[in-house]
Amino acid sequence: MIISSKNNSHFKFFKSLKEKKYRQENKLFMVEKPVVIEEAIEFVPEYISISEEAYNENKFEEILKIVDKERIFIFSDNLFKNLADAVTSPGIIAYYKEIHRDFNENRGKFLYLDDIREPGNLGGIIRSADAFNLDGVIISPNSVDVYNPKTVRSSMSSIFKVPIYFMPREDLLKLDFNILATALSNSTSTRDYEFKDKDIVVIGNEAKGVSKFLMENANGYLNIPISESVDSLNANVAASIIIYEMMK
Repeated sequence: MIISSKNNSHFKFFKSLKEKKYRQENKLFMVEKPVVIEEAIEFVPEYISISEEAYNENKFEEILKIVDKERIFIFSDNLFKNLADAVTSPGIIAYYKEIHRDFNENRGKFLYLDDIREPGNLGGIIRSADAFNLDGVIISPNSVDVYNPKTVRSSMSSIFKVPIYFMPREDLLKLDFNILATALSNSTSTRDYEFKDKDIVVIGNEAKGVSKFLMENANGYLNIPISESVDSLNANVAASIIIYEMMK
């Protein structure tokens, strides 16, 4: 059956998941890239929405096989546009259960993202963490939503591969880990520091840097050597360099 009414309950439900509030209430997030759905094959979507055109042309026949038919919803092309977040949609959206987990690790190398606010930065950091086999990414409560559709798109399938945790700053200090804040002065170069299997490096907010609380309570400080003509790096770039140094 093709759904073509804006009053349809399924349409209203899927449209609501574009908003953080309803994603959190339902513990679901959306993935719009077919290649990501295919690469995350071990994760079975709770639901799939597909446009009438894509369905009639059998564009995603293999993807549709992984979900029970009663969880697949076909929408008229005009209606489907209202479900997509991307400007140009391929015609399919998969909805997954949230994948973050509790932090129960005793060792490893991790990043702590201290109020990162840009979805593209967060997604890019997760992708770099996957590329260099970081043990996980810990996200502060005031950071951008990891399930924001823009974050998910920029992370590609890495969001399914990298362990992701949520944790307040105060709880970070309760861990039996070495907390290292990034700082321009009175800090050790990432080239000179010998990373250990008990390190958590803090990446600060794009505009304000690492919070005062973590700067005052960190066990040590790191910097990335850069040209004197440049005063800072994009958060995604800085995090990616640090991840490389941590894992090389």
